[in-house]
Amino acid sequence: MNIAECLKKLRTQKGWTQGAVCRATGLERSAVSRLESGRAKDMSVRTAMKLAHAFGLSVEEFWLICQDHDGSPKDKGKAADSERQE
Repeated sequence: MNIAECLKKLRTQKGWTQGAVCRATGLERSAVSRLESGRAKDMSVRTAMKLAHAFGLSVEEFWLICQDHDGSPKDKGKAADSERQE
């Protein structure tokens, strides 16, 4: 799952619009739209921090959720466990 898919999934799980994400993060709507559509290829650490905080996650959890699994918060434990084992 890429960042765009992950962001949209997290947003819809909360029942939020892009506007709600903007209010929760302080990001501009155009920035949220670019991230969610995949037009933004990079994300700053500051943006990741704002998004993670808005969704009630640490930055590490946010990145783990947005890696190659289904994006549900239940997967963050599995991903963290697998990293500890390596």
